[in-house]
This record gives sequence, structure tokens and C-alpha cells, in this order.
Amino acid sequence: MKAMLLGFAAAIVIAVGASVALTSIDHSSASRFSSSSVRL
Repeated sequence: MKAMLLGFAAAIVIAVGASVALTSIDHSSASRFSSSSVRL
């Protein structure tokens, strides 16, 4: 039971950390992969 709760806690920490990291980078796919021949 203790290992499962630690696993849940680790998953939550990883998810929150990834969300914060991806939000701070602030690159949308539109700005990242657009070129002069792409209309968005």
C-alpha cells in the first residue's frame, strides 16, 4: 500500500512539474512548426 501511494505521489509531482515546465517554455505548435508556405 505504501509503495502504491508513493507511486501516485511521484506521478502527481512529475505531472505538475511537466506542466509548469511546458507552460514556461511558451512555444505553441503554430509558432514552432510554421514556415512561409504554411497558412494558419
